[in-house]
Amino acid sequence: MAMQNITLSPERRAEILQQLHPRRAKLRWTTGRMVLAAVLAALLTFSAFAAAIPAIRAALQNALGSFAVQSQPITGIAVEDNGIEVRPVAALASSGMVRVWVEVQDKTGDRLSEDMLINGWLEYEQDKDAPIVNGWVGGERVVYYDENSRTALIEIYEIGRSIADGTEVNVSFSSFQPAERAEETVDFPREMLSVTGLKNMTEDMGVPLFAEHIPLIPEQSPCELEGSDRVRLSSVGFGEDGKLHIQVAFVGEANHSGSSIHIRVTDARDPNQSFGGGRYFQYNDQWYFDEVFDVTPDDLPYLTFSDLNGSYLLHAPVEGDWSCTITVETADEVVYHPNVQVGGALVEEIRVSEIGVSARSASKGTILGRRPTYAMTKGGKKLYLTNNCIKGGWSVDDMSDPNSDGHANDQWMFDEPLNPSDIVLLNFDGVDVPLQ
Repeated sequence: MAMQNITLSPERRAEILQQLHPRRAKLRWTTGRMVLAAVLAALLTFSAFAAAIPAIRAALQNALGSFAVQSQPITGIAVEDNGIEVRPVAALASSGMVRVWVEVQDKTGDRLSEDMLINGWLEYEQDKDAPIVNGWVGGERVVYYDENSRTALIEIYEIGRSIADGTEVNVSFSSFQPAERAEETVDFPREMLSVTGLKNMTEDMGVPLFAEHIPLIPEQSPCELEGSDRVRLSSVGFGEDGKLHIQVAFVGEANHSGSSIHIRVTDARDPNQSFGGGRYFQYNDQWYFDEVFDVTPDDLPYLTFSDLNGSYLLHAPVEGDWSCTITVETADEVVYHPNVQVGGALVEEIRVSEIGVSARSASKGTILGRRPTYAMTKGGKKLYLTNNCIKGGWSVDDMSDPNSDGHANDQWMFDEPLNPSDIVLLNFDGVDVPLQ
């Protein structure tokens, strides 16, 4: 019988999932279990994961790769807002990493895309029994988009922040925005630069202000730009702050937060000097960009201004509140405290899990990640990890003292699941770190 023709009843599926995902502390790596896991993983390829759309289910299986058995299927959770439904379908976690795969489906229109911009995040408490980590990385990406069902498979992750088995993780999104762009170059009327006496915005206008860059009040010198129906000038000249501002308004299909504009300035007295710095803001439902230059009217004869270079997002973001909570199971791991010196770093802790390895080391800035690294198994097999580094970073221990000592927290993924106790040695840049 062909494997793809196997259909599992709901009762048998639940039984298999229970066998595959017991409490992690009870998991034992035996030859029989590894064979069973391989067989069940093949069976579950077509039926275990919650993804209801065949193309999405296949994309999820491909994303999980050889770690399908170590992953955690998620079912029965869905949140909907503004016609968009979000459904977490799988998670993969260790004590220092959380990856969650989520289906996002537009149920009322066609407002998502494969290249969309995503605003999402994970929230959870750090493991109270693990050392405090001051720095970690996170993000989100579209793994696959199915045009027929208008559904995207999204991975959202956080790496470096410690998490205990059984921790509740809040998965949240606030917007999805297709990234279709249009670009253009627009002639800039330089004669407007000499205007002085323009007013800067005030706090009562409802726009957050920062002392180093307070935008001009919009629409003090509005001007259409020939050849463009996506951008126009709003306020151009010197403000009360004594600085030169070039402020534009995005119009029509470009009136979105992701549109951008830039102008390059060169000083004949110092061609290598850098100018400019801007901020976006929304006022009365209109998006603006205000670029400021710390120059005076007397500097203008020496300055050359380029044309305006615009890059416009053509679709508005779909905004809403999509938030749900999942309980995450972490992979089995073994913890070691080798206290071995590797260059400028003292390797204090090594955590080896079924899916990867992490190293915590004390130093004044030395990072072990991204340098030549391999692991050695009991059987003498060398596993090269250099290109498998998923996080290499260092941060100070005392955030109030930037000159204090700190720790690096580096992580690597295995190519396939391993029995954590099979790893007996790590080598960082030619230095052995025995695990015993």
